[in-house]
Formats: sequence, structure tokens, C-alpha cells
Amino acid sequence: MTDVRHYLQLRFSGQVFLMPNLPDIVVEPRENMLVEPKGQAAARRSVQGASWVAYALGPDWTPVPEGPWTRAVFLGIHGARPVGLLVDDLKLLPAIGLRIEPFTPLGPAPVPGRNLFPGVEMRQGNPTLVLAADVLASYLHALEGNHGLGQ
Repeated sequence: MTDVRHYLQLRFSGQVFLMPNLPDIVVEPRENMLVEPKGQAAARRSVQGASWVAYALGPDWTPVPEGPWTRAVFLGIHGARPVGLLVDDLKLLPAIGLRIEPFTPLGPAPVPGRNLFPGVEMRQGNPTLVLAADVLASYLHALEGNHGLGQ
């Protein structure tokens, strides 16, 4: 298991989530992105001749063509196909002081057999869902429509 020392606090579509800050994640400012919707992706970044796409998600987790995002959080950057989530705001929080508890959401998982929210953090009685970076990446890849991972 990875020793998580920091979490990213992500805000998009009026919602706040936490996600472990792992070595295969990179954050890019809007200025480094090409804002040119392609398919369901709202922006992209060219890296060594490859196009990394990023998605803006609405409150219901469906892609939206644009939004007030300021950064792209790219997942799986050491893999063959990094994919990004566009966020309105981002903060780096130390893991010390956070109390992450296991969480099992109701309903079907967006990626079969894997929960998007495996944990919840309770600070002062306000729950914040913790995202699984690998499942989020799978979900975003599924938006491209060529991975056979139901939506």
C-alpha cells in the first residue's frame, strides 16, 4: 500500500473531493492547456507528440463542454494514456490531521467492481468523499467510449 503523505482537495461543479496525491499525478495550469473541445473532452495538452485529454464534469458527473476551471489534474502520467480532470480549485493538504474512513457508496459502481469513492474524511462533522485515482482515470477513459467500461 502506498504511504500517502498528502491529499489533493479538488473542487469542481460546486463539489469538493479529496484524492491521494500519488506519483503518477501531475497538475497543469489552464495556461498550459489548449482549450479546444474534442469529442467530450473540454481541453487537451500536448506532451512529446501525444495528446492528453481532460474532461470538465458537471454535478451529475457527465462531461460539460466548458466551465470555470483553473487547472487540469492528469492521472496515470507514467502509463500509455494519461487523462485529466478539469478542476475549479485545488489545494494540497497534509495527510496528518485527516481522518480517512472506509466508505461503500450505494448503487452500482461507475467502473464494474470498483468504487469511485473508497473513503470519506470527516472534519468537524462535514463528510468529504475520497476519490480513487485509478477508478477516476478509468471512468474518464470510459467517456472516450472505447474501453468497454460502462458509464
